[in-house]
Amino acid sequence: MLKFSANISLMFGEEKNPVKRMQLAKNSGFGAVEYHFIYDMSLDALDRESDNVGVEWSVINVAVGEGVKHGPLVAAAPGKENAWRQNVAAALPYCKTLKPSALVIPAYSQPDGVSKADALTVFKENLKFAADAFGDIGTKVIVEPLNPDVRPNALLRTSDETMAIIEEVGHPNVGLEYDAYHMYSTEGNMEATVEKYLPYIGNIQIADVPERHEPGTGKVDYDGFLAALDRLNYSNWVACEYRPSSNTLDSLRWMEKWV
Repeated sequence: MLKFSANISLMFGEEKNPVKRMQLAKNSGFGAVEYHFIYDMSLDALDRESDNVGVEWSVINVAVGEGVKHGPLVAAAPGKENAWRQNVAAALPYCKTLKPSALVIPAYSQPDGVSKADALTVFKENLKFAADAFGDIGTKVIVEPLNPDVRPNALLRTSDETMAIIEEVGHPNVGLEYDAYHMYSTEGNMEATVEKYLPYIGNIQIADVPERHEPGTGKVDYDGFLAALDRLNYSNWVACEYRPSSNTLDSLRWMEKWV
């Protein structure tokens, strides 16, 4: 049986307090939550509320910019290794306390003026550093390829390309984040790709294409995709990372057959 997580940066915005959205997610059948960015939120408040509500954490995203901010991918920037280590250090207490299934490293834009080869050289070394750091606390590090139409100049764009890097790094604590919203456009063959890389996939995120609304509002055959995940006995979280097309509760009708 599939288990679902809610991205409450995007969902349940009817509640203005993002921490309080956990209860709404739990009431709607979600077993876990995730946010896009949590480092400006109180760790104590997040921990207390998730314990009170009874939800787990699917993933936490590592900060990708310099100084725990949004920006170019520091993990792939020559000369910015100390900034990357600071971002890893910032994520460690959140992962120790909240115990997410995985930490996501999104492959955002490579730095200006840096070749892809040079960026990947730095990225691989920094990936090893993160894998060691989070392996010590039992958190899997997973890398997320991105659609360049959504994230211009994305460093990694397909599952195959990302898996080649993961296999080259060869660290047992590194895996793959599969975001169906991005990968539907960049590679297609979603069911076959998930089956091929199933042992490496630490989390799956879903949203329909092109408007990033709930399943059933766009081009993706999510009935077929979710049925395939069920058939494959996929056991990690399926995270709903979409913007509801109306109010959040109405947007959840697609999920009734799966929970």
